[in-house]
Amino acid sequence: MIDARANQVIGTVKIDRPDPKPKGIAIHPGGRWAYVANGGSNDVAVIDIESKQVTTYVPVGKRPWGLAVTADGRKLYVANGVSDSVSVIDTATLKVIGTIPVGSRPWGVAISR
Repeated sequence: MIDARANQVIGTVKIDRPDPKPKGIAIHPGGRWAYVANGGSNDVAVIDIESKQVTTYVPVGKRPWGLAVTADGRKLYVANGVSDSVSVIDTATLKVIGTIPVGSRPWGVAISR
């Protein structure tokens, strides 16, 4: 974890997965949660920023990379590169509520407001 104002490391968070290959990160608009796409373990780590601890892992498609959270913080979209899909996660329940087929190898997600 980095303090962007001070430009210094303030902590680390262990991703307890075999070969997780963390790629993308998104921060919940409330500032409490960070979501990390683990390309090697096919899941998203949900991190409590205050405690610097992973609270759970949400399984998604193969090779998740890019993430985007909606402005209201209610949904998280995850691009699954090898699955050719985007997973939609309800951030209140931390469950996948939908999978959108998107074509060949998506690596990023953008949300328009």
